Amino acid sequence: MKMLNVMIIDDEKLVRAMIRQCINWEEINLEVVGEASSARMGMELIEEVHPDIIVMDIKMPGMNGLVCSELILGKYPHIKIIILSGHDDFEYATEGIHIGVFEYLLKPVNEEELRKAVIKARDAVYEERNHQKEFDRYKDELEKHSSYIKDRQLWGLISSSSPRQYLESLDYFGIKIKDHVFQVALIEPRFQENCPEEEKILMKMLVRKLVEDYYCNIPGIHTSDSGADWIIILNNEADDAIYDSGEELLRYLEDNTETQINIDVGNAYHDLNKVRESYREAKDAAKYRFSSGEKVIYFRDIYPYYDANASLAYDRGDIHELSNAIRIGNYPHTIKKLDEILEQFKKSGGKRDSALILAMEIFGEIMKICAELKISANIESIKYSSMVGDVFLKETLEEIEEYLKQVVSEVCASIHLEVSDKEKSLVHKVQDAIEEHYSEEISLNTLAQKYFVNASYLSRVFKEKTGSTFTGYLFDVRMKAAENLVLHSELKAYEIAEQVGIADPHYFSSCFKKYTGMSLGEYKKFYL
Repeated sequence: MKMLNVMIIDDEKLVRAMIRQCINWEEINLEVVGEASSARMGMELIEEVHPDIIVMDIKMPGMNGLVCSELILGKYPHIKIIILSGHDDFEYATEGIHIGVFEYLLKPVNEEELRKAVIKARDAVYEERNHQKEFDRYKDELEKHSSYIKDRQLWGLISSSSPRQYLESLDYFGIKIKDHVFQVALIEPRFQENCPEEEKILMKMLVRKLVEDYYCNIPGIHTSDSGADWIIILNNEADDAIYDSGEELLRYLEDNTETQINIDVGNAYHDLNKVRESYREAKDAAKYRFSSGEKVIYFRDIYPYYDANASLAYDRGDIHELSNAIRIGNYPHTIKKLDEILEQFKKSGGKRDSALILAMEIFGEIMKICAELKISANIESIKYSSMVGDVFLKETLEEIEEYLKQVVSEVCASIHLEVSDKEKSLVHKVQDAIEEHYSEEISLNTLAQKYFVNASYLSRVFKEKTGSTFTGYLFDVRMKAAENLVLHSELKAYEIAEQVGIADPHYFSSCFKKYTGMSLGEYKKFYL
């Protein structure tokens, strides 16, 4: 640890000399860097020698030690002051504590008492410096990740039922939320079906930067990355800030990105607790895009047609279960879950518009599944544009229900066939890898990483397609290779073990006997 500086302030020269000489300062990592014979001289000397600890007499001509301590600590609160006093007076000690004096020692002070006091002060300085280092480190980390944290705090403000809890942290990062207007808009770039994820991320970053540039002269417009496919705009400036600029913003973004953009805008409110409502409205506005054909949709415009109960007509948890059934191509479970959703929908009194929204959500899940599984919809009837066009021609709930069942049936069949083919191909690749690399350290996890699949999924598929576990299959390959080497080489047991990928020759011998029923020597003698 760095040596600390000590300063002595006492009007008696002999006392200063005694304090300097009675302690081996270097031994305790301290150095006396200055002395002063009065409080005023001491205060002037501080600027020159920068003490960490001051040992000071309480009674000096002109200004006493307590007054001096109060002035010093007012300017240099980090300095530890040890007061030496001949007054065994409770009031003096109390005043010293109130001022912030670190230690109060009664004269005559012996060497051991003073030594303990300065060591205690030294340790306190070290501890404070360590805390400051930790604080600075955390602050640096905070600054390094400030963009991400600001996004999370803005997202919390918009999506939370208790938005006020985020105001203080946003203020820390320079985002001052005014108690004025609160409105949310969503900006969504439209991507091609096979657009790489990296390209999507870069495009979202570009669109967000363009939005910030567009509104650069309006301090109350803030942006946030939702982590989903859209950029969030929070209007905290004026009621008409987005209403007056939506179409122009759209042209600006499309001209500078050559990408199709959708903008959905919730209502403006004057209550912070309503900001989540505006966000929900912006999301709901997007559901009417397919019927309106507009790229900029204001919730206030579609409100006359808006079915507030649409979100209550079915359970999103059921949609998630339906999605899981479709994802694995399980047709019976898919139809069962779809029937449950539609039955609940009918009981809730859902209208045609609500049914179309439900259909859109199911179509969205289907396309997301196809993208995740890298399955192209090779049947015309389950292409997204076809599904949307067809379902809007349906006039009754029964027609929509029948069409949905037809679509999920064809999707399940397509997924089942393509996934089955892909699983066969994957298993063949794993078998080939085992045949080529059985002599090396090889595991299910390494192959799962190599082929970008989950290890438990690979284990299940491998067992289904081969009838053997991965470990059992690898064991068989190694033992067959070992049989061949025993019969057609002069290699010793440990060399054969190494050749087939088993590091421990004793374990190899045990495995070989378990597999063949004979030791290596018995096996060779029996077959040769």
